[in-house]
Amino acid sequence: MTSGKSKKRVDTDSDATQARQSAFIAAYGEVGSIRRASEAASVSRSTVAGWISKDIYNFKTKYETAREMFREFLQDVAVQRVGDQGPRDNPLLLITLLNAHWPEKYRRDANVVTNEVKEMMSEWKRYVRESNRKTKPSPELKEAEEARKNAMNEVEHILSRKRQDDSGTE
Repeated sequence: MTSGKSKKRVDTDSDATQARQSAFIAAYGEVGSIRRASEAASVSRSTVAGWISKDIYNFKTKYETAREMFREFLQDVAVQRVGDQGPRDNPLLLITLLNAHWPEKYRRDANVVTNEVKEMMSEWKRYVRESNRKTKPSPELKEAEEARKNAMNEVEHILSRKRQDDSGTE
């Protein structure tokens, strides 16, 4: 009978562990933070680390799936923000999160990005000059254009620092 009780206890622990893993995975897919997902599932970070390193109940695959869910959530937010973005909105934090969570998709080789961005910025500046010649913009349009110019200058500055950082590490 003792072995029967032990067997039942192991099965109960197995069910409990899998339930805690499921709670963590669901939370992580929504928040993208091990700390916050651990709190939501009432498990410690070290427990989660153990599940990942030992791949308890195929947890590593489930965790990677949850990471993918969160990455796609960030991408959805980015796409929505592009459509909703106003002239004063700054997408830098969102870009940083996308770079951190999905580097293979959003963090390109600095030289390729630099050339593409330079071309895009040149076209944008040309467009702005031509637009300014054709019409006298309203104060709101001037403010929007100024905000866009500031954003472009910020992108140029970030890329310049990135090139400096990249050339310093080679």
